[in-house]
Amino acid sequence: MQVNKTHAGLYTVTYGYRKSPLDVQEAAFAANGLGMISPAELGFLRAQEGGDTFKPYSRTNADVFYDDRTNQVVIVPDGAISKLVGIANLVDAHRQDREYVIPKNQRDLVYAMVDGMLNNGIAFIAPDGHTEVQTSKFGINDLTSRMFSDKGLGIEAQVYGDYLKSQGRTVNHFFMDETKYSQAQKVPYLSRVRVFGPDGVFGVDGGSRSLGLNGGAFGVRFEKTAEGGPKK
Repeated sequence: MQVNKTHAGLYTVTYGYRKSPLDVQEAAFAANGLGMISPAELGFLRAQEGGDTFKPYSRTNADVFYDDRTNQVVIVPDGAISKLVGIANLVDAHRQDREYVIPKNQRDLVYAMVDGMLNNGIAFIAPDGHTEVQTSKFGINDLTSRMFSDKGLGIEAQVYGDYLKSQGRTVNHFFMDETKYSQAQKVPYLSRVRVFGPDGVFGVDGGSRSLGLNGGAFGVRFEKTAEGGPKK
């Protein structure tokens, strides 16, 4: 994996791209001082960089939790559940083309984490099934404003929406498992948010079982530079 640097707004961003199973990717990124990219970071870099560097499809660090108690889809940032249950276990389940079911002895911990993060506004509910959001409304739609914003980095979702609009995209597609499917599993299970680019169609996917395959992902490290610092 080649590690590079670029300047984006007030940040120097160190990044790399790797195609491999999720656990191998995350280990490679960590060895290079990088972390799995978030949806907000990827949208920001696509808009700021403006070229082809960050256009490829990427897995992200956002967990997708299918909660059997409420039949809701919960987006949990920073791979919090994956880290708790073990990313290798998630990958192994997907290699076998099955959902990663949260083990019974870890469910109370996961439920408590999810409930706490929802109450604190860190995690959020996503619609099930297929959802379309107008790119002109990324800043005000709850799903996109939560998924593509990062207050700590000063990233606003509408920046990515405007970028998508500049690429001729009036809507962005979101795909999560249908309630009928997740409800039929009768167990809590886990996946990851994946963000697509123009090599196929712009969109976000939180279903399917592909984390054991050689899919691509960006690893990044953001470091703030002085205002008015180096430009691209």
